[in-house]
Amino acid sequence: MNQREILTVNTEKRESIGKENMKRLRRSGWVPGIYYAQESKEGNTIMLKVQESELKRVLKIPGATHQLLNISIDGNIHRGIIKNLQRNPIKEQVLHIDFYGVRADQKITLKVPLMFKGEAPGVKAGGTLEQVMQEVEIECLPDVIPEFIEVDINGLEIGDAVHLKNVKVPEEIELTENLEDVVVVVTPPVVLEEEVPEEEIETPEPEVVKKGEKKEKEAEED
Repeated sequence: MNQREILTVNTEKRESIGKENMKRLRRSGWVPGIYYAQESKEGNTIMLKVQESELKRVLKIPGATHQLLNISIDGNIHRGIIKNLQRNPIKEQVLHIDFYGVRADQKITLKVPLMFKGEAPGVKAGGTLEQVMQEVEIECLPDVIPEFIEVDINGLEIGDAVHLKNVKVPEEIELTENLEDVVVVVTPPVVLEEEVPEEEIETPEPEVVKKGEKKEKEAEED
């Protein structure tokens, strides 16, 4: 497990709502969003906007969607995480962003990436390391959100697997998914069977009985 420096994303409040206003914001280089506050004088939600270039800067940082952020709204800092990103399915452009506010004394649930460390002897023997899970859901206090959860693959032979219950995490972090789930497994090499060409089967030609021979044969049978 590793903790990281808290990132800051700069945003501004917005007053405009409605579909057409959202389109105008996007054309001007802004991404509309909402901050869902735990405790706020403005109420439970704060309507905001973030420059597209600012959001790209943050999202380029590995793990930005899996960690605690300082969300600056008109210069006022709020602690939170990125809860949801709505993207254009074709252009991958972010259309809307949701931030979820957190309190220092309240546990939150989120997913963090898995980091596989070590060498599996089974891979050297021809097996394939199949990473069944790429991230895992955890519950912890905001200040101890890890950058990633480490998974030790040393000693894995062909057919061996690591289950979630085998992954070591600090006491302050709880794994919330099924502990029997497989995280990674070394699968055996695929053996391709050689195709054996089918032997040509000789089809016997039908016996042709001439007209005269047929009468003689019938006479013999009588």
